[in-house]
Amino acid sequence: MADPLSIAAGIAGLLSLGLQTTDTLVKFYTSYRGRDDHIARTTQRLEALQGAFQALRTALQQRKFQPGEKTLIRQIESSLQSCAELIQELEQECAKLTGISCDSFKQTVKVAGRRVAYPFRESTLKKLEEDAGETRDHLSLALDILQLRDHKTTQDELTEIKSLVELMRTTQISSAIQDWFKAPDALINHNAASAKRHPGTGMWFVKGPVFHNWINQANSFLWLYGFAGCGKSVLCSTAIQHAFRQRRDAYTGVAFFYFTFNDESKQDQSAMLRALLWQLASQLSDGHSRLQRLHDSYKTGPPPVAVLSEQLRECIQRFHQVYILIDALDESPRGNRRDDVLKSITTVRGWSMLGLHLLVTSRDELEIHESLGAASDEKVAMKNDSIDQDIANFISETLSSDYKLRTKWQAHRDRIQQALAERAQGVFRWVECQFEALKRCPRSKHHLEQCLQSLPRSLDETYERMLLSIDEGSYEEARRILTLLCFSSRPLKVSEVLHGIAVDLGEQACLDRARLLQGVDDLRDICPGLIDFGRDLKEGSQNPLSIRADFATDSTRPEVTVRIAHFSVQEYLESDRIRQQKAKFFAMSSINAHQEIATICCTYLLEPQISNGLLTPAKLAEFPLAHFAAQFWYHHYQFSKEKSAQLSTLITKIFKQQHNCFATWVKLYDPVDEPWILSVNFGRPSNKIAPALYYASFLGLDWIIHEILFTGNAAGRRVEDMVNAQGGSYGNALQAASVGGHEQVVKLLL
Repeated sequence: MADPLSIAAGIAGLLSLGLQTTDTLVKFYTSYRGRDDHIARTTQRLEALQGAFQALRTALQQRKFQPGEKTLIRQIESSLQSCAELIQELEQECAKLTGISCDSFKQTVKVAGRRVAYPFRESTLKKLEEDAGETRDHLSLALDILQLRDHKTTQDELTEIKSLVELMRTTQISSAIQDWFKAPDALINHNAASAKRHPGTGMWFVKGPVFHNWINQANSFLWLYGFAGCGKSVLCSTAIQHAFRQRRDAYTGVAFFYFTFNDESKQDQSAMLRALLWQLASQLSDGHSRLQRLHDSYKTGPPPVAVLSEQLRECIQRFHQVYILIDALDESPRGNRRDDVLKSITTVRGWSMLGLHLLVTSRDELEIHESLGAASDEKVAMKNDSIDQDIANFISETLSSDYKLRTKWQAHRDRIQQALAERAQGVFRWVECQFEALKRCPRSKHHLEQCLQSLPRSLDETYERMLLSIDEGSYEEARRILTLLCFSSRPLKVSEVLHGIAVDLGEQACLDRARLLQGVDDLRDICPGLIDFGRDLKEGSQNPLSIRADFATDSTRPEVTVRIAHFSVQEYLESDRIRQQKAKFFAMSSINAHQEIATICCTYLLEPQISNGLLTPAKLAEFPLAHFAAQFWYHHYQFSKEKSAQLSTLITKIFKQQHNCFATWVKLYDPVDEPWILSVNFGRPSNKIAPALYYASFLGLDWIIHEILFTGNAAGRRVEDMVNAQGGSYGNALQAASVGGHEQVVKLLL
């Protein structure tokens, strides 16, 4: 008896016949496509039909129909039945070619000319084109029905998890605990990845047997791996959406985390554990009291990793089923941080809990591969025909939905689709970059063919071309933008980047307002295709599941951030490869970049209009980089390893201006006494701030200490009095140095 939840055997046979027939026609005409444009056009139409047959067959093979989808099955069968006569006509055309030897046929054509070449008659080619086009329309309708249903399912999932998302952003947990725990907001990354997902993307995975087994098998593990730009994060976001559908009661928990190369708060094991623990605790009725007890035990900062790990284990045990999804393990920096992350993954897997389901994604790097030790049925390689079809759908959808591409290249859509699909090699990011090139390409068939014939072979070559296409007069601004976005400690807002570019690091370093750009469009014009814009959704903002906002006309909203478009951009800029290419001007090193950012921050804090007078919200709005500069200058200074003479001078100036610049810095962000408080303390009296020596001692700035005690002690104060001066949470400079772990500073003070 036939399965009532599958396509009828006759219809499936028709689909198989159509694919077999089209394959034969494509093979035949491909041999002659160079004879003239008409044959080439017919071959192209047949190839498009072949792709449609393959796409529909793959989609139907991987689709598990549900009991409520019988109407959907009938609609698909109806669309296929409509092209039965057309498929038979194509089969008849194919039969006339069967048995013709290619070599003998070519000889016949050569001797007798085109008059006897039946397959090349104008009427034959025209009929084939018409049949192929009409058949493809019917197949596309069937495929659209499938994809629209899957897209509707995705939209339904968004609605279903809305209440859970609101729960995870719950306000029942006090703001004091939220500020203390500093759980990274994984929803920001999830929304960014979801925004890149097109209808149908990844359905082959979440509707397939591997994901089904991961969902249902006890203590399951899955590793998705692939090279740069193949869509791992987007696929992970799709998996997260579907995992949420499993949460039918309070005994099922879901948590996720995205490691992020350009946000240091999302790169280590503590960040991962805090995010997962926070999400799962938010789904428990006693989650607030659990976190409150942790806060009571570790008031000065988040708990140690061992404690977080144990708390996560206890949380998981409170559920019957828990689904944990972690994206981009490779975006945790190599070295200790990544080693610790992999150890945590191993620890979690070692708990062997029947109800725990863990899914991770990364590139296939040796240390990750060896650490995970995934079995053959626990691995999914992101290189297969289904991904190629996802890319083909992505190309088609973008050519239809992007206004500039649609209006510019509508007449050549099939040609562009074919060229990009053939060269993509499973890399979504490569395709995205080529769209940027097509937008800039002059609007003529000649220029289009030049562009398509010279498509770059790799992401490296693509990025080199993109960098060299930047106007020479904007090289310095572009390099500054890329430096800030690649190495800043957290994602930067548009206004912060604009002010960062405007800082002149010449001999008289200062904020030069004449250098201020105006907004998003200026940044996009300088670095086309290399940067991206997103919205960091905070509490009280729009629905966090509303995505695809248009930022082109509004660069003033504080939640709009600028990011490097893809991790592979930063990798290329830091690689040895770029130093051997024409784009070597843009080559970067981590040490130099951090030193440059630290210098920008210190220059900004020394701006007289910021450091003099009262610190107010209005002043902060006028100088949007001030809070970032206060919070992260020391962090970037640490990573620069070697301090330049210019940077040393700027830091010294900050510490010597106790009642203006120094006091303003501590009000903006206190790294010693209140490092967990990120909000600005506008009303903090300057005379209630501990001496500069206290802060320099805690941070281990020995040359600043020497400057304060000896070189710069113009008032002739006793060194002993300065060292023993009371103030701050730790009492005095000596105790601060001891708490900070700076042995050499302790010896200096003694």
